[in-house]
Amino acid sequence: MERRSGTTALPRQLRVLVVARCVNRLGGFSMAFLGVLLVRELGAGAAETALALTCFGVATIPSRILGGQLADGWGHRQTMLLGLVGCAVAQLAIAATPTVGGALVGATLLGLAYEIVEPPTQALVTELVGEEELAFAYSALNASLAVAGVAAGLVAAAVAGLGLRWLFVVDAATCMACAVLVAACVRPARAARPGGQPPTPARERWLTALRDRRLRPVVGFGTVVATVTMIVVFGVPLLVEQRGMAPAATGWVLAAGAAASVPGAWLAATVRRRTGDRGVLLTGEVTAAAGLVALALATHPLGLATGLVAFDVGSLLVIATTMARAGTLAPDRARGTYLAVLGLTWGLATSIAPAVLATLGTAYGPGSPFAAAAVALLGSALVRAIQWPRLRRRTSLGGRPPAYERDGSTT
Repeated sequence: MERRSGTTALPRQLRVLVVARCVNRLGGFSMAFLGVLLVRELGAGAAETALALTCFGVATIPSRILGGQLADGWGHRQTMLLGLVGCAVAQLAIAATPTVGGALVGATLLGLAYEIVEPPTQALVTELVGEEELAFAYSALNASLAVAGVAAGLVAAAVAGLGLRWLFVVDAATCMACAVLVAACVRPARAARPGGQPPTPARERWLTALRDRRLRPVVGFGTVVATVTMIVVFGVPLLVEQRGMAPAATGWVLAAGAAASVPGAWLAATVRRRTGDRGVLLTGEVTAAAGLVALALATHPLGLATGLVAFDVGSLLVIATTMARAGTLAPDRARGTYLAVLGLTWGLATSIAPAVLATLGTAYGPGSPFAAAAVALLGSALVRAIQWPRLRRRTSLGGRPPAYERDGSTT
C-alpha cells in the first residue's frame, strides 16, 4: 500500500499501541482451549461444555456495547485498562477453578471483559492518524497482530505440554503486560470536532445504524461468516482432542493458520484490483469452504493445518471486505457505531457456535460441524450472487443517508 510522502513513520503512540496489542496477542489462544479444559480436566460433558462456551459468547455482546460507551464517555486509555485487567482476572479464575461451575462463572466474566478493549483501540487509531493514513494504520495493526498470532501458536504448543491451565495463566500475564504498556505510554488527546459541532447522542447513532437498510445485508452476511469462524475457533481444539492428537498439535495448527493471514492480506488486495468486492467475497467464501471440508476430513495434524490455512485465508478476505463495507456506509459521526453493530455479530456467533458443535458433533461425528459450516458459507455466497444487483443498489454509496445527515441536524 502506497503512502504519501513525508508520512513514512507511524506516530509514537500508535507504535506503542501496536506493540501493546501484539504482547496481548501472544497469549490470545486460551479461549480456544476452554472446551478442552472442561472436558479433559474438569470432566464436563458435551452439554456443560456448550453451556460454558455459550455463556462466554452471550457475555461478549454487552461487553462490546460497554466498550463503545465507555470509550466515548470515560476515555480510551481508561477503558482499555478496564478491559485488559478484567480479562486477566477472569483468566486466572478459570485457571484456578476446580469445578465446572467455577469455569462457567469464569467464562461469563471473561466474556463481559473480552470485547471492551476493541472499540477504544479502533477509536485511538482514528484519532492518532489523519484520514489519508487511516487505511495504512489499520493494515499495520492487523499485520502485526497476524505475525504475533504465529508466535502465539508456538507459545500455545509449548505451554500446553505443561498443562492446560497454564494457557490461561500465560494469557492473563500478557493482558497485564499490555495494560502496563498502555498505562505507561498511551496518552491520547481527544480529536476536536470540526466547527465545534456537538456530538450526536449515542441513542440516535445506534437507532440510525439499526434502521439503516443498507447495513442490514452486510450484518446478515457478516453473521454467517462470524458464526462459521467461531465454529472453527472452538472446534479445532476439540477436534484435536477427539481424534487422539496431543494438545500441543493445536498450537502448531493455529500458528500455521495465523501465518497464512499475512499473504492473505496481499491476496485480498490483488483480487480486489481485478474483480472488485464481489470477486473478493466469492474467492474468500470458496477458499474458506474448501478449508472447512479439509478440516472435516482431517485425521492428521498436517491435514488440520492445511485446512486451517485455507480457511484463514478465505475468511480474511470475507471479514475484511465486510468491515470495509460497513465503515464506508457509515456517516463520519457514526462510523464507530456502525462498526460496533457489525461487531455484535461476533457475540451472536460465539453464542451459536457451541450449540452447533455440541449438537452436530454428538449426532453425526466430530467433522460434521465443519461440513455444515462449509454448506452455510457456500449457501450464503449463492444467496448473495442471486441477490447481487439488488444488494448493490441498496448498499451503494448513493443510497439515502441517515436522517440526521439528510436534515443537517447535529444532534
